[in-house]
Amino acid sequence: MMTTYFPSLLRRCWKGMMTLLACGGIVGNLLVASLVGTPLMLVSTPAMATCNMTGPTSQTYSYTAANISQAAPAQFANTWSCYSTNIFGTKTFGNSNNICYRSTFDGTAVNGANSMTYTVGVNDSRNTVTNMVSNTVYGLYTTPVSGTTPLATTFTVTVPAGQATGKAVGTYSDTAVQFAFDEQGNGGACEGNFVSSSDNWDAINPVAYTVNYVVPSVCTLVSTSKVDFGNLASGATIATAGVATTGSVVVNCNANAPYTVYLSDGGQRIAGGSRQMANGSARLPYQLYKSTSYVTSQIWDATGGTGSLGGAGGQGGTGNGLNQSLTVYALIPGGTIVPATTGAYNDTVLVTVTY
Repeated sequence: MMTTYFPSLLRRCWKGMMTLLACGGIVGNLLVASLVGTPLMLVSTPAMATCNMTGPTSQTYSYTAANISQAAPAQFANTWSCYSTNIFGTKTFGNSNNICYRSTFDGTAVNGANSMTYTVGVNDSRNTVTNMVSNTVYGLYTTPVSGTTPLATTFTVTVPAGQATGKAVGTYSDTAVQFAFDEQGNGGACEGNFVSSSDNWDAINPVAYTVNYVVPSVCTLVSTSKVDFGNLASGATIATAGVATTGSVVVNCNANAPYTVYLSDGGQRIAGGSRQMANGSARLPYQLYKSTSYVTSQIWDATGGTGSLGGAGGQGGTGNGLNQSLTVYALIPGGTIVPATTGAYNDTVLVTVTY
């Protein structure tokens, strides 16, 4: 049929100009139809989108004496973007009105046998989930996610206020906090498929994050009590045993944190000798000790320096996360003559806790 058809067409073209033009129109139409069909054969379904995350996957929050009682947020500022690639290797950018978030975590940062709990949240500038639940899918309406319009997401792991106070010194870590998102294209809901697959337009496998909380040695001087010798007779001579009383210093330090408490000389200490209480120009000697032995080696002062632990004059201890009370033993030595000047005798002693 082909051999008889084309000659017939050609013979029609020989009949004259008008016929030739008509024939040319027929041939032209055949050529156009051929060209239209060609690009349709080159079109193929775009490949599944590729999603990327850029940003930190490890964060360390270091407590200080100023913030140890406050909430501790470790924040991961990430950027998520997606694109597809056609058969020519050209990136094509889709978009999504529905983003699914999911995080997997156990809620505990560990330091040996010690631990602190934490919460997980996410904020992408349009949506906020303060406390996510592990393995729960959150479907959110958000800014389209593509290579040209990436999604800026802040993923936050927070230890609540008060958790670190009194905790053992060290680093509390969790290395298995995971976060992922699934982009649903232009669909009306999130399917929550967080594993990249051929039947899912685009998703990113969970990204693993490491979070560290560093608890330092931190001590607080909770309180001090007055050292009161009571009423003494003016002009009297103190008996050989002396007049004894006590005071206290209460501190609170993290578990296992060593500390040293120092007491200053006061306002009128005799060089190399007793501290003194004053009433105007009158003086009444006394001394502060770390024990009831009331010997020179047990004098409680700042010998060894307040800038270091374990100075010879200080009283040391190890924190347990609770209030600890240290007794201050005070003595007016026997044989002391009480000044004739009546009234209150006072001295001010500075307490320093080094840790």
